[in-house]
Amino acid sequence: MSKKPRPSINDQLARIASQSSSNVTTSSRDSVVTSEREDVETGNAPRDNVAFIEPVGPDGYKRRVRYEKPHASLYAHPKVFKALREIAVAQDCKPHDLYLEGLRLVLKAHGRDFDALNRGE
Repeated sequence: MSKKPRPSINDQLARIASQSSSNVTTSSRDSVVTSEREDVETGNAPRDNVAFIEPVGPDGYKRRVRYEKPHASLYAHPKVFKALREIAVAQDCKPHDLYLEGLRLVLKAHGRDFDALNRGE
């Protein structure tokens, strides 16, 4: 004797929707208003890497566009990273700060300015 198969999630949702349709109130999306100010009031601060564009199209909703910073990986032996972490702890900074310091030294040795390049100049 085998068990009866369990209903799928879609079947369960359809059953719930058909039973409780009188208790559910829905509203159109037109009544929803979002803005940066409301995000701050609700405690959800907007992220720095997401740009807000003015409403587009007849719906009037704001479109969110992500602008991600480029990513670069650094490959070295795990002992190198361990040593960098120890140095960072001794200097009360993060390993990332040491990476930036190294990049500044290399670029300075080749006649380039790290800060100007980092600003996009």
